[in-house]
Amino acid sequence: MTHKFLFPVWLVIAALPGLGQDRLYPVTTTKGFPIVLTTDRSSFVVEKAFQHKLTLGYPSDGRFRPDTEAPLIVLWLRVQSLSPRPMELSTAEFTCKDEDGRTCSALTPEEATNRILAEDSGSLGTKTLRSLSLGRVGGKPSEDQLRADLQRYSLQSSQILPSGVKEGMIYFEKPPRKNYTVSITLGDLWSQPFVFSTSRQK
Repeated sequence: MTHKFLFPVWLVIAALPGLGQDRLYPVTTTKGFPIVLTTDRSSFVVEKAFQHKLTLGYPSDGRFRPDTEAPLIVLWLRVQSLSPRPMELSTAEFTCKDEDGRTCSALTPEEATNRILAEDSGSLGTKTLRSLSLGRVGGKPSEDQLRADLQRYSLQSSQILPSGVKEGMIYFEKPPRKNYTVSITLGDLWSQPFVFSTSRQK
């Protein structure tokens, strides 16, 4: 039997309640650049004239989010080229510090994937795997399938063609406490830090 209508994996996951990652909110008292937020107030939007436009925030509804208790900060970054020339995107320059100035290590997609898989001792019973199985015909995905999905929706270092767009998840170590504030810097993409907190601003 041919299945004509299959919900994308990310749509199934985004619809699930109680996701494991901490939801982070933009801190709009950040100084150094004009504050622009998306309509749902979940992300910063900034632009370097004739170079690129950035949108950074918590993965909004409709985007892939792994449902895991692994201690990670997960954000979604969209980079839109405004240049007539190709641009190089390097995620290796991304950094994160908490409110006490301690560094929260940036994680590669491979490192984040390994931690998500290890969250339940690497078994195929993790919440992420159970979530992904809802979006697949034929039952639970394998570890290799999950790894491929996480890699697909993670932002990778690459070249962006003129007027092109690259987007995906970026990852950092989570501070060892429930409530925290972090400053995210994106290397040469933007000189000022983007500040996020687990507490929503009034």
